[in-house]
Amino acid sequence: MIVLVALFFSLAAIFYSLEAFERAKTYYIYTLRLALKQELIDEDSFLIPKLILKAKNTYIENPYKPYYEEKLEKNHIHIKIVVKDDENLNINSIKDKNYYEVFHRLSENFCMPKDFDKYIYYWISGKNLGIKEESLSYPPPFQNMASKQELIYATPYNNRFLYQNNCHKKTKGIWYVLDTKNEGLNINTVKLPILKSLNKDITDDIAREIINYRNAHTIKNLQDLVNIRGLSLDDVYKIEKLLSTSSKTLIILLKSSTQKGGVKENLTTKIYYSPIQNKILGISWY
Repeated sequence: MIVLVALFFSLAAIFYSLEAFERAKTYYIYTLRLALKQELIDEDSFLIPKLILKAKNTYIENPYKPYYEEKLEKNHIHIKIVVKDDENLNINSIKDKNYYEVFHRLSENFCMPKDFDKYIYYWISGKNLGIKEESLSYPPPFQNMASKQELIYATPYNNRFLYQNNCHKKTKGIWYVLDTKNEGLNINTVKLPILKSLNKDITDDIAREIINYRNAHTIKNLQDLVNIRGLSLDDVYKIEKLLSTSSKTLIILLKSSTQKGGVKENLTTKIYYSPIQNKILGISWY
């Protein structure tokens, strides 16, 4: 009996030790992750002024198709820097009738619920184009979206409609062609779904022709679009008020990672920058 009691207490001590070890290990990993994350944040913050200057110079060198990429290692931190044009549609621009029509066609091209665009318009502007206000779970702010995360709350529909193309389930949804910072659509970089939505007469084939043309010839004058098969001078006239030939907003991506004690931590810093105003429009970390 004494032996059994001793064995019981020995096993209990072992189990307690294992449990304490697991708790200590979990706490160690947690604190190490916090330390590594803070290290990445500090390094990224230190680099931001230099990246703004790099973005400005990238724009000066090529305002039509600005792009810069660099990889470096500093203090055991691996860093990838990308500067590129913002290729998305600013959801806040739909308060303008012309851009609302683009957004309406874009929503149709992604097979969104038929009044999806009206809910978004109501959320931003407060003007009801025929939606059921009582179906919303959150009170609309009736102002510009600060982040496209607000799209999740602005309609009564399931979020899955945002992330997948509801016409073609295996492709990305409308979420990936929208943002809240871009100050203009650049014909040299804007994404295909947006090109297709500029006018009801622009087919998928014509949109691809535009992309093929701009890949071969930088478009410095919107009148050059008449060289594209399927586009008439009248078509160009209809869409040129929506477009520019140079970047209005740059995206600066800073992807950093570090590893210590078997723990790896990643951080992405995303900066929206206006080269014309020389101003940061927004910044986020994830």
